[in-house]
Amino acid sequence: MATSTATTQDASPSRVNLDAVALAAPLLTLLLVAIIRKGAFFRPDIVVSPALTFALALSVPQVRDWARDHLAVVAAGLLATAWWIGDAELTHHSVDSWRLPASWLCLATGYGCARSLSAAARRAALVGTAVLGDALAIAGLVLVGVRSTFWTLQDQRSLRFAGPFTYPSAVGLFLVISLIAGTGFEVNSRARRVLNCVRAVTVLGIVSTDSRGAVVGLAVALCFRSVRRELGTAVIAAVIGAPMLLLGQRTHANHLLVVVAVVVAGGLALIPDGVAHRFVRFVAVPAVCVVGWLLVTQHHAVSGFDASWTERGHILRGAVTVFAKHPLFGAGPDPSFGAHTLTGQAGIAYFTHNEPVEILISVGVIGTVVLVLCSVVVIRALAAGRGSLAVPVLVSVGAAGLVDFVWHFPALGLATGIVAGASNLRRAGGLRRDQ
Repeated sequence: MATSTATTQDASPSRVNLDAVALAAPLLTLLLVAIIRKGAFFRPDIVVSPALTFALALSVPQVRDWARDHLAVVAAGLLATAWWIGDAELTHHSVDSWRLPASWLCLATGYGCARSLSAAARRAALVGTAVLGDALAIAGLVLVGVRSTFWTLQDQRSLRFAGPFTYPSAVGLFLVISLIAGTGFEVNSRARRVLNCVRAVTVLGIVSTDSRGAVVGLAVALCFRSVRRELGTAVIAAVIGAPMLLLGQRTHANHLLVVVAVVVAGGLALIPDGVAHRFVRFVAVPAVCVVGWLLVTQHHAVSGFDASWTERGHILRGAVTVFAKHPLFGAGPDPSFGAHTLTGQAGIAYFTHNEPVEILISVGVIGTVVLVLCSVVVIRALAAGRGSLAVPVLVSVGAAGLVDFVWHFPALGLATGIVAGASNLRRAGGLRRDQ
């Protein structure tokens, strides 16, 4: 009996690791496919991606048992989804207007699947999500550095990394989510330096998207002490290298600046704590100011100021007009509406670039109230057993939606659900207030 137990214990570590990877593999595979399929933003993935994650969730006994014990939560989720899709059908909007419910279904089912995994499998899911982000960031910097037209977006100001999402803000926010995922597991001190170096490169990948939403999401994530403690060194190192990256992205600039930015950020991330580390923090203060100025004035050579800020103002004024005409029930999910172009001529806007405003003009005050109430029912049921990264990742993604339409990507919803669900349970005592 003792021999059998000893044999089992000796064989368990490798077996547990393999089992953990096998358990997390279906969820990570769905995430990878959704990312490759342009974030599941287009047909038929708008329907296929949530359908596959929903089917995976139904195949998990723990998810089915939880759903039976929380019928009110299931009813709230179904009501919110039916309200949005039903409104789309009544207003004769296309399947493209289903993106938002597809995203929250992927988030919910991804959360359920991740939460049902064993501790080792949850760690594998977090590692997998973090590795996907790191790989995308490295690929993005290489593509920007060699001036490739693959997975990049050329605009007036610079060459921006868009990734398989085809939209810079979406891939940028995914990199933020992957960074948060990487804070959910422990590493030894030797591996931490290498990890900090990789994280610094990932932060540069976020900068290379030149995305408001991603920058806002990262800034909000750093407001949480647990995330800031893990990412602080990498972010500081990346911020110091970021001005060279932003200049290197500009048209006619020397692309070797991108290489210099990576070398500087990676090298500074390897500096151990001490006097040198405090000096790096001091240098980061003016670097933040320079990065902020470069981000805001990337259109400087063309229009004197970032013209997209003016364009967003025109779009929001057009959205106000839509809401004034349809205040109670909205104009239908994701309506297109008139908005002035930068030249002052009449144009058409397809997104408000502000998710709460998008929801308000889509389903009106009544529909928005219904969605908020349904969300409250779901949140109250999940709050007690949430993971330690649930609040940081959800708040970061929520903040990014204030300046871009990133809630409309099912792949981002799935990634958010995985990170929120795969993180460790919060301890009953000694909790940090910012979690």
